Amino acid sequence: MNRLTHFFRRLHNVLGLIVGAQVVLWVASGLYFSLRPIEEVRGEHLRSPAHTMITELPDSDAPVSGILAAVGEPVMALKVKPWLGRPVWEAETHSGKLMFDYASGQPLSPVSEADARLVAEAAWAGKGDLASFALIAEAPPEAGRGAGRPMWRAEFEGEDKATFWIDPQAGDVAAVRTDWWRTFDLFWGLHIMDWTNRETISSWWMKLFSFGALMLSLAGIWLVVDRLLKGRILK
Repeated sequence: MNRLTHFFRRLHNVLGLIVGAQVVLWVASGLYFSLRPIEEVRGEHLRSPAHTMITELPDSDAPVSGILAAVGEPVMALKVKPWLGRPVWEAETHSGKLMFDYASGQPLSPVSEADARLVAEAAWAGKGDLASFALIAEAPPEAGRGAGRPMWRAEFEGEDKATFWIDPQAGDVAAVRTDWWRTFDLFWGLHIMDWTNRETISSWWMKLFSFGALMLSLAGIWLVVDRLLKGRILK
């Protein structure tokens, strides 16, 4: 055995021990990712499409200046949107979104439990019923944009199961989570080697193991080519 082949064999063995488990996780998670469309993983099939449109506005509306003053911070965007069958003002700020009654300008945020329930039930398109509803003081990361602050959690049970996270400030569904999504999220963290936040794909762990996997593959290719050249591939 020449020195180069011996080197690649040792390299292949060592890297197999070091990065082999992560390579298996990459392959297994990649397989899992391909089993269902991403729209289904996100629970979009369990969410009613937004068909509500504003066709007519009341004759009177709250002065825009009053809405801007009531927000209490710079407003990046102000618009009228449909909400539970009526038009409302929505002000977008750096802190989030706030709603106001279209005619009176009275604040609607944070929304009441009754209204939050109506939002959840109106958005539900799955087969099942609302089993529990609660205000979570500090929502977990799975709540999406609402993570770390109060959010309404609606649990639907039945043939379909899902968690709807309702934003008390914007009065809408911030995230739909299913068991399939939670497993997907777990595998995603393992895939990108960000085991906590599951967001960073350029960590040094990822770069190091990716380079190791590349060298593992190249060493394996060299060994196969070496055996082919020596006519020992089937021996």
